[in-house]
Amino acid sequence: MRGNRSFDCSSKSVTSQARHSSSNFCLPEDSPVSLNPTTLPTGGGPDGTAPVLIRKGEAVGYCVYIMHRRKDLYGPDAEEFRPERWENGALKNIGYGYLPFNGGPRVCLGQEFALLEAAYTVVRLLQMYESIEMVEGKEFDMPVGLERQLLTLVVSSADGCWVKMKKYSSSS
Repeated sequence: MRGNRSFDCSSKSVTSQARHSSSNFCLPEDSPVSLNPTTLPTGGGPDGTAPVLIRKGEAVGYCVYIMHRRKDLYGPDAEEFRPERWENGALKNIGYGYLPFNGGPRVCLGQEFALLEAAYTVVRLLQMYESIEMVEGKEFDMPVGLERQLLTLVVSSADGCWVKMKKYSSSS
Protein backbone atom coordinates (compact mmCIF):
# COMPACT_ATOMS: atom_id res chain seq x y z
CA MET A 1 0.00 0.00 0.00
CA ARG A 2 1.13 3.51 -0.70
CA GLY A 3 0.14 6.61 1.20
CA ASN A 4 -0.95 6.80 4.80
CA ARG A 5 -1.34 3.23 6.09
CA SER A 6 -3.24 3.83 9.30
CA PHE A 7 -6.30 1.77 10.20
CA ASP A 8 -8.96 2.00 12.89
CA CYS A 9 -8.60 -0.88 15.34
CA SER A 10 -11.25 0.27 17.80
CA SER A 11 -13.18 -2.60 19.32
CA LYS A 12 -14.63 -3.52 22.69
CA SER A 13 -12.38 -6.59 22.78
CA VAL A 14 -9.16 -4.83 21.81
CA THR A 15 -7.08 -3.57 24.70
CA SER A 16 -5.25 -0.27 24.49
CA GLN A 17 -1.91 -2.10 24.53
CA ALA A 18 -2.90 -4.37 21.64
CA ARG A 19 -4.31 -1.42 19.72
CA HIS A 20 -0.97 0.43 19.95
CA SER A 21 1.15 -2.63 19.11
CA SER A 22 -0.62 -3.05 15.76
CA SER A 23 0.14 0.09 13.76
CA ASN A 24 -1.34 -1.01 10.43
CA PHE A 25 -3.98 -3.67 11.03
CA CYS A 26 -6.50 -4.76 13.64
CA LEU A 27 -6.63 -8.05 15.46
CA PRO A 28 -7.93 -10.94 13.32
CA GLU A 29 -11.53 -10.66 14.49
CA ASP A 30 -11.71 -7.04 13.28
CA SER A 31 -11.75 -5.73 9.71
CA PRO A 32 -9.03 -3.17 9.02
CA VAL A 33 -10.69 0.16 8.19
CA SER A 34 -8.78 2.97 6.51
CA LEU A 35 -8.48 6.12 8.62
CA ASN A 36 -7.21 8.14 5.64
CA PRO A 37 -7.48 7.86 1.87
CA THR A 38 -4.76 5.63 0.40
CA THR A 39 -4.15 3.45 -2.65
CA LEU A 40 -3.27 -0.15 -3.41
CA PRO A 41 -0.67 -0.22 -6.22
CA THR A 42 -2.55 -2.76 -8.37
CA GLY A 43 -5.89 -4.53 -8.62
CA GLY A 44 -8.00 -1.90 -10.37
CA GLY A 45 -9.05 -1.30 -13.94
CA PRO A 46 -10.15 -3.87 -16.52
CA ASP A 47 -6.86 -5.78 -16.43
CA GLY A 48 -6.15 -5.45 -12.69
CA THR A 49 -2.97 -3.40 -13.14
CA ALA A 50 -4.31 0.04 -12.18
CA PRO A 51 -4.16 1.42 -8.62
CA VAL A 52 -7.17 1.04 -6.33
CA LEU A 53 -8.40 3.97 -4.25
CA ILE A 54 -9.26 3.14 -0.63
CA ARG A 55 -11.40 5.91 0.85
CA LYS A 56 -11.46 6.87 4.50
CA GLY A 57 -13.73 4.43 6.37
CA GLU A 58 -13.52 1.63 3.79
CA ALA A 59 -12.46 -1.86 4.86
CA VAL A 60 -9.80 -3.85 3.03
CA GLY A 61 -10.21 -7.61 2.97
CA TYR A 62 -8.36 -10.43 1.28
CA CYS A 63 -8.87 -14.15 0.81
CA VAL A 64 -5.84 -16.33 1.57
CA TYR A 65 -7.49 -19.31 -0.16
CA ILE A 66 -7.53 -17.38 -3.44
CA MET A 67 -4.09 -15.82 -2.88
CA HIS A 68 -2.59 -19.32 -2.63
CA ARG A 69 -3.98 -20.13 -6.09
CA ARG A 70 -2.64 -17.11 -7.99
CA LYS A 71 -1.40 -18.16 -11.43
CA ASP A 72 0.87 -15.11 -11.67
CA LEU A 73 2.79 -16.40 -8.61
CA TYR A 74 2.43 -20.19 -8.77
CA GLY A 75 2.17 -20.77 -12.53
CA PRO A 76 -0.64 -21.95 -14.83
CA ASP A 77 -1.16 -25.07 -12.67
CA ALA A 78 -1.61 -23.05 -9.46
CA GLU A 79 -4.65 -25.10 -8.44
CA GLU A 80 -2.75 -28.38 -8.66
CA PHE A 81 -1.15 -29.89 -5.56
CA ARG A 82 2.52 -29.86 -6.60
CA PRO A 83 4.85 -29.59 -3.58
CA GLU A 84 7.87 -29.73 -5.90
CA ARG A 85 7.09 -26.17 -7.04
CA TRP A 86 8.85 -25.11 -3.79
CA GLU A 87 12.08 -27.04 -4.55
CA ASN A 88 15.43 -25.29 -5.01
CA GLY A 89 14.11 -22.01 -3.60
CA ALA A 90 11.91 -21.39 -6.65
CA LEU A 91 9.36 -19.46 -4.57
CA LYS A 92 11.67 -18.03 -1.91
CA ASN A 93 10.83 -14.42 -2.81
CA ILE A 94 7.07 -14.88 -2.85
CA GLY A 95 6.64 -12.70 0.25
CA TYR A 96 3.03 -12.12 1.24
CA GLY A 97 1.86 -14.31 -1.67
CA TYR A 98 2.01 -17.26 0.74
CA LEU A 99 0.33 -16.76 4.12
CA PRO A 100 -0.29 -20.09 5.86
CA PHE A 101 -0.12 -18.29 9.22
CA ASN A 102 -1.00 -14.79 7.97
CA GLY A 103 1.72 -12.17 8.36
CA GLY A 104 2.88 -8.87 9.78
CA PRO A 105 0.85 -7.59 12.73
CA ARG A 106 -1.77 -10.30 12.02
CA VAL A 107 0.62 -13.25 12.19
CA CYS A 108 -0.73 -16.28 14.04
CA LEU A 109 0.47 -16.33 17.64
CA GLY A 110 0.53 -20.13 17.54
CA GLN A 111 2.68 -20.44 14.39
CA GLU A 112 5.86 -21.68 16.08
CA PHE A 113 3.92 -24.11 18.28
CA ALA A 114 1.95 -25.46 15.29
CA LEU A 115 5.15 -26.02 13.27
CA LEU A 116 6.85 -27.68 16.25
CA GLU A 117 3.82 -29.90 16.84
CA ALA A 118 3.68 -30.92 13.15
CA ALA A 119 7.42 -31.70 13.04
CA TYR A 120 7.18 -33.74 16.27
CA THR A 121 4.19 -35.71 14.90
CA VAL A 122 5.99 -36.54 11.62
CA VAL A 123 9.13 -37.68 13.47
CA ARG A 124 7.11 -39.86 15.85
CA LEU A 125 5.21 -41.45 12.94
CA LEU A 126 8.49 -42.22 11.18
CA GLN A 127 9.92 -43.68 14.40
CA MET A 128 6.91 -45.91 15.09
CA TYR A 129 5.81 -47.13 11.65
CA GLU A 130 7.88 -48.82 8.98
CA SER A 131 5.27 -48.12 6.29
CA ILE A 132 2.34 -45.79 5.73
CA GLU A 133 0.24 -46.54 2.64
CA MET A 134 -3.05 -45.49 1.11
CA VAL A 135 -5.95 -47.86 1.84
CA GLU A 136 -6.98 -49.76 -1.29
CA GLY A 137 -10.26 -48.49 -2.64
CA LYS A 138 -9.84 -45.16 -0.85
CA GLU A 139 -7.36 -43.58 -3.28
CA PHE A 140 -7.87 -39.91 -3.91
CA ASP A 141 -7.83 -38.97 -7.57
CA MET A 142 -10.45 -36.25 -7.76
CA PRO A 143 -9.48 -33.04 -9.56
CA VAL A 144 -8.53 -30.14 -7.29
CA GLY A 145 -11.53 -27.96 -6.59
CA LEU A 146 -14.04 -30.81 -6.87
CA GLU A 147 -13.09 -32.53 -3.62
CA ARG A 148 -15.26 -32.13 -0.55
CA GLN A 149 -13.68 -29.60 1.77
CA LEU A 150 -14.25 -28.92 5.45
CA LEU A 151 -13.90 -25.21 6.06
CA THR A 152 -13.17 -24.06 9.58
CA LEU A 153 -10.24 -21.86 10.50
CA VAL A 154 -8.32 -23.98 7.99
CA VAL A 155 -9.37 -26.00 4.95
CA SER A 156 -9.12 -29.78 5.14
CA SER A 157 -10.52 -32.78 3.32
CA ALA A 158 -14.08 -33.51 4.44
CA ASP A 159 -13.47 -37.19 3.61
CA GLY A 160 -10.25 -37.49 5.59
CA CYS A 161 -7.17 -39.38 4.46
CA TRP A 162 -7.43 -43.15 4.74
CA VAL A 163 -4.08 -44.87 5.38
CA LYS A 164 -2.84 -48.16 6.80
CA MET A 165 0.25 -48.19 8.95
CA LYS A 166 2.56 -51.06 9.77
CA LYS A 167 4.48 -50.86 13.03
CA TYR A 168 8.11 -51.90 13.15
CA SER A 169 8.40 -55.50 14.24
CA SER A 170 9.82 -55.86 17.72
CA SER A 171 13.22 -57.53 17.79
CA SER A 172 13.51 -59.51 21.02
